Amino acid sequence: MKYTQRVQVLFTEKQYKTLEELAAKEHKKLGAIVREAVEEKYLTEEKIRRMKDAVDSLLKLAEESSTTPPINWDTWEEEYTRLKTGRKK
Repeated sequence: MKYTQRVQVLFTEKQYKTLEELAAKEHKKLGAIVREAVEEKYLTEEKIRRMKDAVDSLLKLAEESSTTPPINWDTWEEEYTRLKTGRKK
């Protein structure tokens, strides 16, 4: 992955020293452990929140719909394609 955006973060001397030690223990660069921490704490949480919102929306849609969702995706897709293209069975 190519990194193209830069962020400047200021740490206390103690924070910086601790992060340097952690990076050295993990044989990683300081920037890598900072990126990983941001990814784990904020970006992953946001991704999970979006997925939960999507699931909630789908469940709400299913509750409000008069049709039942397909039990088997492959069977549904075949039937949908057949009806869409006007093919006979």
